[in-house]
Order: sequence, then C-alpha cells, then structure tokens
Amino acid sequence: MYFCYPKQSNKAVGRIIAMLACRQLFPLTALQLSRVLHVIADDKSQSRLASSGLIRQHSTVELKNLDTNQRGWLQLVAPEQASYADSRISLLSPLGSALLGGTVETDIQLTLLCHCLRFRVLTVLNTKHHNIRSL
Repeated sequence: MYFCYPKQSNKAVGRIIAMLACRQLFPLTALQLSRVLHVIADDKSQSRLASSGLIRQHSTVELKNLDTNQRGWLQLVAPEQASYADSRISLLSPLGSALLGGTVETDIQLTLLCHCLRFRVLTVLNTKHHNIRSL
C-alpha cells in the first residue's frame, strides 16, 4: 500500500510507518471503541451497495495521500481478516479507526513514529453480505 507512505522518509521507514497505520494497536481509546461499536450497530440499516455513505466495516475506500498525491484503495475488515498485502486493514488499526464514520471528502491525519500521514477520502463503496439460505 505504497500510497500510505509518508512524504519524507527513506523506503524502509516509510514501509514501517505505513504498516503501523494499518495494523491493530491496543489499547483503543474510548472514542475509538465508541466509533467502532456505533458503526457496527448501524451496519444493519445500510443498503447492499452504495457509492457514498458512512465508512464502516466492509467498506472499500479510495484514499489520496495529501502529501504525495498518491491514490489507493483499501477495505476495512475485522481484525482476523486483515491483510496488509491484500489492502485489507483492521477497523481497529489507527487508520481504520480514524476512517470509521467518515464520508467522501473527509480528511484524516495520523501521527506515527513522529511522521504525519494525511489522507482525503475520495470514494466509499459499501457492500452488505447476505447469508446464503440452504435449500
């Protein structure tokens, strides 16, 4: 997820910072936990596919790094489904929890290892998975 790299750092440091932004770190603050629970509770009221709306679990999001102008897509998933290599980040990661509840044109700012990461949400795609009924 090259677009998550900070503007001024060497490649190794940039990779570590980008990975930290997308990995689950504990403990969560009360505000982060409240956001996660609120978004999960609202999941039932969302449509099957929407090109805009609130960012929640299973949302696919297009982000623009405001420092490098790089763009990229990622998906917010449960912690056990997260895979940095597959652009699936935990909703409990610093970036995931900052994105929760956001909408298109929301600006996100994170500071990790004294490096500031700034993103803008360009697109939000929400899907709802239905249970398959047995015959």
